[in-house]
Amino acid sequence: MIKKINGVQLLRKIPMKKAAKKCVFGLELAGALGGSGIMKNDTLALEKVLNTHVPELKPREHTTDWFSAQQKLAEINRSIMIRKADSLLRKQQKAVVTKIMTEDKNFTHPENKEKIAQNIVKVAREYDLDPVHIACIAKEESHFTENIISKNGKGMMQITSITVKDMFLRPDFYHKKLKNITSKYKSPKQLYNDLQTNSLLNLRIGALLYEARLRESGGNIRTALVNYNSSSIKYAYASRIMKDINKYEKLNQQNAIHKVLASK
Repeated sequence: MIKKINGVQLLRKIPMKKAAKKCVFGLELAGALGGSGIMKNDTLALEKVLNTHVPELKPREHTTDWFSAQQKLAEINRSIMIRKADSLLRKQQKAVVTKIMTEDKNFTHPENKEKIAQNIVKVAREYDLDPVHIACIAKEESHFTENIISKNGKGMMQITSITVKDMFLRPDFYHKKLKNITSKYKSPKQLYNDLQTNSLLNLRIGALLYEARLRESGGNIRTALVNYNSSSIKYAYASRIMKDINKYEKLNQQNAIHKVLASK
């Protein structure tokens, strides 16, 4: 049988001359070689084949488009990994905040636990703050009570009217995003009244106040907490919150996804 490879018919077996002492078989190149190639004693004369010029195969060159496609694929894979890590980190933060509420003996609205934890994590991430800090402040200020009114302030974060007035006078001092809130209100009083019923707004104002105090103190958490309260018990207040922060931050660090990956 004759087979073909790359347009050349392969060798086919033919018997040697009967006069040969041993029964040996030869191979004949058919087609292009005209039968001149003979195998004898396992040696094949393929001069015509060997002398035939075969163009050298060059390795495939990677084009700019190829490299661009590889880079794009790497970026997509990295983006997927970051989203997954961020999602896991958010769940872990929410779990820690929920634990803070669960272990607060004075927390009286367990039916709101899911919503409150979600809002705390959401607001903390909006302003690049640790949700554990916001949760511990809310615990100390109101035990996570959303619509509370006291002589000192309103809502979960116990915002005072003086703070709201100051935010209206110099919003840029607190945060560049504060104008997004104050611009919706005609007066400080209108905003202050809304702080009692709008728990998400209350958390945002409290978080912005804490962020400003943290910035003022050069990142010193205890000093920021002292200035957040500004009352006669501010040092004891800060100490209690610091105790909670140290406790729950340690828990958060033990269980959370590494933050570096999620922040890249």
